Amino acid sequence: MTPGDTTIPTITGPLDLHREQSARVVEHLVIHGSATRSELVNATGLGRGTIAGLTARLLDAGVIRESGDAHGDGRSTPLSLAGGDRVIVTARLTLDDALATIATLAGDEDARFTERLAPADPERPESPVTPLAVVLSRAIARAHRSGHRIADITVLVDGAVVGSPAVVITDARFGAEPVDVLGELRAMVPTLAEVERSLPLPIRLTPTATAAASVELEALPGIGDVLFLDGDTAVSAAAVAAGRPLTGAHGLGATFGHLPIVPGGLRCRCGQLGCLATVAAPEVVLERAGLAGYAATDGRAAALEELVLRIGEAEDRARWAWLDAAHWIGRTLQIVVPTIDPAVVVVGGYWSGFINDIQSALKGNRPTVGNGAISAIPVFSHAVGGSDAALVGARRQARERLIADPLLLVG
Repeated sequence: MTPGDTTIPTITGPLDLHREQSARVVEHLVIHGSATRSELVNATGLGRGTIAGLTARLLDAGVIRESGDAHGDGRSTPLSLAGGDRVIVTARLTLDDALATIATLAGDEDARFTERLAPADPERPESPVTPLAVVLSRAIARAHRSGHRIADITVLVDGAVVGSPAVVITDARFGAEPVDVLGELRAMVPTLAEVERSLPLPIRLTPTATAAASVELEALPGIGDVLFLDGDTAVSAAAVAAGRPLTGAHGLGATFGHLPIVPGGLRCRCGQLGCLATVAAPEVVLERAGLAGYAATDGRAAALEELVLRIGEAEDRARWAWLDAAHWIGRTLQIVVPTIDPAVVVVGGYWSGFINDIQSALKGNRPTVGNGAISAIPVFSHAVGGSDAALVGARRQARERLIADPLLLVG
């Protein structure tokens, strides 16, 4: 597998260099607001002549505008982003809710909409796309009412995103089989077609773990190779190699939960036997800990909090339910870690509180060559992004896609 696409183009020639320099100017204006040409020189590290040429071209293209009266040589005239009123919409399924947010290009959240997920009912199952469509509709309506133009829509999913047009597979909520999530959203949200026609870039499906991993990577300066794990909404992972998402040739990179790790194990919804998800998925651990009923009445988030509490109190059923899951997580890492060789394994969700159990399960079968040097790697680290890490990461990735070609913000 090879590193996947990055949001900023690789610099290969003069045109790409010009775009990269323009992106640096636009990013500063997005994050910090208006700035003079002199301030842009200091902020970007580019020369005065370069800034003068870049800002002239960006002004001509309508990407930026002068926000004050020009005088003298123009160095003290404030410049601002012409498309600064645009907003970013991000939607996802959390533990118990469908969620959509509106944020500025700088990433500041303006509004949040939630819709409770319906309890599981085998006789009358509800597609999780339905509540997702509800919150997405509300977010679009709010953006229109406030007079903001939508610059990007990203839908986060727990499964793998594959194919063109993109579909979602092996998702804990949508199912193992391919689901055209965007197609279903278009059918349920009448205003989406109109919004799409005005978007600079197509609506994007992004794995939740990949978006969260981008946030964790920023907290690890100098580190470019990271494996991110999370076990709250599903058994999910994302790999980053040389600072870029490791998606693989078909979008299946780091499909952690569906590695067939348990010999003679149960059949997974994906069709394989013994997937990690069959022994470590949150619903499995909650069931074995005797908390399935708690989750049904109080929600999965509350049930996971109760699970963590009971494990901490050494309650036998909860503790052994978790230790069995941790054993298989560690066995899976024994395969994945030598394969992709991350510098750091970042653990998020409720798993983060029991990182030592996962680390011990991995090291229980590590080779002793090199006087134990191999058994000491990789480093394990607690996730720092919190429950909104995927949302924050998706917004940053959206901004990077937009400013990579500043002309996308025109119009």
